[in-house]
Amino acid sequence: MSDPLASLLRGIILDPGLQKSISDAKIAKGVRAAETLNAVLLDAIEESGVNKDGLLTARDMATISTTVYGDPAQYVKFLEAHGNDNGDVVSGFHHVQGDGGTLVFKGRNFIDTVADAIYHYGFKVKDGRYVNEDGAANETTKDVAGWLNYFLNGENVVFGGGRADQLGTGEYSKPFRDANNETYYAGGGDDKIWAGQGRDKIYGQAGDDTSGGGDGNDRMWGGAGADHFGGDAGRDRIWGGEGKDTLSGGDGADMLDGGEGADYLNGGAGDDTLYGGANADAMYGSDGADRMDGGAGADRMDGGAGGDRISGGKGDDELSGSDGFDRLFGNAGDDTLTAGAGRDRLIGGTGRDVFKLWESKQATDTLVFNPGDSTHRSDGIDLVEGFNVDNDKIDLSGFGDIVFKKIDFAGHGQASAYYDGTYLRIDENGDRAVDMMIEFTNVNDLSGDNFIL
Repeated sequence: MSDPLASLLRGIILDPGLQKSISDAKIAKGVRAAETLNAVLLDAIEESGVNKDGLLTARDMATISTTVYGDPAQYVKFLEAHGNDNGDVVSGFHHVQGDGGTLVFKGRNFIDTVADAIYHYGFKVKDGRYVNEDGAANETTKDVAGWLNYFLNGENVVFGGGRADQLGTGEYSKPFRDANNETYYAGGGDDKIWAGQGRDKIYGQAGDDTSGGGDGNDRMWGGAGADHFGGDAGRDRIWGGEGKDTLSGGDGADMLDGGEGADYLNGGAGDDTLYGGANADAMYGSDGADRMDGGAGADRMDGGAGGDRISGGKGDDELSGSDGFDRLFGNAGDDTLTAGAGRDRLIGGTGRDVFKLWESKQATDTLVFNPGDSTHRSDGIDLVEGFNVDNDKIDLSGFGDIVFKKIDFAGHGQASAYYDGTYLRIDENGDRAVDMMIEFTNVNDLSGDNFIL
């Protein structure tokens, strides 16, 4: 049966510094000791059941310690394999520990620090640290748990504590290059997490956390608190969770989801997808063809450069297309839709909406109205500002077979619309009664050329 911890053994065997410093025979003795240590460790993990969920924690490491020294036979095996270094007498894993190994794991010496700390699993734990043979404190159980997760479960984990932690990456030698894909659990407190290269996963958890994903396609979850998360380079996916979060995608086609709270989202460069979630959010697509959904709340949304699709969702939203061929959907609520430069398409949806068009002959904007989008009551009539009769269009095709008349409704069951110099009046069913009105400012007349029917 293969050793699930064989990667620990390979690191010892392949260490170039060790090969230059000591004999093959001594390396072989250290490897045999490591094999025994692996076997005792795996037995303790199996007996205690701590790895059933595939994630070892600091508490689990303490449980493993209790399991090993609570079994006399296994504890003796552990002590003999761990060995010691007392002057001329060297035994167990100490045949290779402290003998010139040069491989690094997360910026720490692989054999002398990381493997050695993992192989302290049978010693007692005091104040969150393993205790050495001489009673001195060794590495923390949370660091050892994180390292062991990589070698056993294939996921390089970094744990924070309950306070304001600063968590970061480190250098990895070539045999451990896939360990650049790190998983951070920040825990409680206002933490700072700086991931490096690789496909990282970052869980901010409780507290007002700050994190940069670095290079790679990262996934980040803010959790509770007002978090500041930046994806940096790569195709990142960031969820803010609870609290007033600030999320930035950076370069690449990113996904940002503000979650609960009044959030600030900036997609950065690339074709991004932004979800505001609950409450009043501020959302900016920046460069690229972005898709933005405000969700609930009175949101402020600006697509920036590129052909964007912007949807206000529920609430009284402010939508701006800026540059590019944009599509703006106000949906429910009393929304303000601003066209910007480019050929924009604006659909207000239900509620008393205001349309602000780019007053330039170089821009051709289209306003789309459907049944129920406006009313004929003064408190529910949509307002259009800056309509250019030479360029802009009004799309009424959603009303089916409808005609535009110059003076009055067509009647006789024919849906129709006419403009009186201030209001576009619409009869949806041909009964010559006004069903919808749309107000235009500074537009003296409309013609059939202004409509898409």
